[in-house]
Amino acid sequence: MNQPPPDPRWRAHGRGRPYPGPQGPAEPSAPGAPGPEERLYPLASWGARALARVIDLVVVALPVLLLALLLALVFLGARDLFGGSGGVRRYGYFLAVTFFVLYTGYEAFALARWRQTLGKRMAGVRVAPVGGAGRLGAVPAAALTVRAAIFGLPVLLAALPGVPAWPVFVFVALFTGGMAAWDRPNRQGIHDKIAGTVVLDVS
Repeated sequence: MNQPPPDPRWRAHGRGRPYPGPQGPAEPSAPGAPGPEERLYPLASWGARALARVIDLVVVALPVLLLALLLALVFLGARDLFGGSGGVRRYGYFLAVTFFVLYTGYEAFALARWRQTLGKRMAGVRVAPVGGAGRLGAVPAAALTVRAAIFGLPVLLAALPGVPAWPVFVFVALFTGGMAAWDRPNRQGIHDKIAGTVVLDVS
């Protein structure tokens, strides 16, 4: 039986050998056809990953920011009502922490449950372990939580006194999305390298 040609977009982590290539969608009636967990998938393109992140920021991050804003107003209003001292700085801290916790929780839960956030689902990509060499598989919840937290970190750090916001945002963008564009062979951002993950095209 002839083997499909190697796909240069994917190389097995740490081995330097390309995997045999992505298999097409299995026919439901084909006996012995590989299931989703056994199939081999190519690495997702940088464009698909960027699209997924933009969708998450618009569809998820904005509502989460509004919810964090509401919780911060309720919390500080209650403090003022009972004689506490609120203020712009305290408000900023609470807002940043609330956003960080909610957004990190959303992304970590979605990746642990479905290996996809809403944005990744719409873009047709999934997070997988780098050791799977193109196959889907489980990733430890702790690793996914750290991976998700990296994207909320700029908001948390920007609330600290004396920390300029824009360098933090630029640094995180450069070493997450930017690094995924130039990293070879696995297209991993710093968040992927820390968590031991890759992003696969499952569309």
